[in-house]
Amino acid sequence: MKTVATFFSFVEIRTKLASLLPFLAALAYAFYLTGAINVRSSLLYLVAALLFDMSVTAINNYKDVRETKAVPHFGRPASLAMIFTMIAAAGSLGLYLAWLHGTAVLLAGAVCFAAGIAYTYGPAPISKSGYGEAVSGFVMGFVIMFIVVSINAPAVPMVDIELNRRQLHISIELGNLLALALVSLPAVCAIANIMLANNICDLEADKATRYTMARHIGIPNALLLFAALYCVAYLAIVAASILGIVPLWCLAALVTAWPVRKNVRAFFQKQTKPETFPLAVKNFLLVMLPFVFTLLLGGILGVMV
Repeated sequence: MKTVATFFSFVEIRTKLASLLPFLAALAYAFYLTGAINVRSSLLYLVAALLFDMSVTAINNYKDVRETKAVPHFGRPASLAMIFTMIAAAGSLGLYLAWLHGTAVLLAGAVCFAAGIAYTYGPAPISKSGYGEAVSGFVMGFVIMFIVVSINAPAVPMVDIELNRRQLHISIELGNLLALALVSLPAVCAIANIMLANNICDLEADKATRYTMARHIGIPNALLLFAALYCVAYLAIVAASILGIVPLWCLAALVTAWPVRKNVRAFFQKQTKPETFPLAVKNFLLVMLPFVFTLLLGGILGVMV
């Protein structure tokens, strides 16, 4: 049991909600669009996404231990074996899903892999740059949802890529793609804010090694951006509901705007890792959980009608 607990600490299993909720939102949206889901492919993708997310976290922790000389979770051979096993398993599942569902899924998965590795590895990892919030929000919010909707709602095409001998054919259904972009915006903004809050809290400790968004624009502007992203998330829900992209039920998700506002004001007062950083995670849940629930409710009612 101690080894299992150490492994969960190594991969920071408690942080994986950032992968799970966009997946559930995309699943609910696909169900609303078509009235059905591909259970097998969805579960395979969920396993692949969680394995890869855990491998990225493990790489980050492995590097931190080597750089700081802290006590490692596991020895070097065991750590590397776990990391490469998770990456290989995630990659194999991803290739299988791409074989089943097409080139667009393959390329979207490749974007996730490239961003995940570049996020924590290399001479200039994304996590230490000024664009980490944008990349994490885009990949974990939009790209994950694009893959899940592509798997589950092939009747609602977004991007189709075909290679025929020497000709490459790319077809983009702009309306469907923009609709998904709007639906994914709450997840994009809330995920970006988790990283932004983390970087704000760690600004002083990270000054010597990291050039994050908070360092580039300063704490006051970073706090304004933090608040603005939640406004964008709720405006996206309103716009998608009014335009008929999601059911009007989703407007009920706005009831969480008040507790989110209270958490934002508390974060404005103090920015510390143990005390107020968890507020960004709470806000992520407050934004996404009712949105997922109301999307699913719209899908169920649509099937019943």
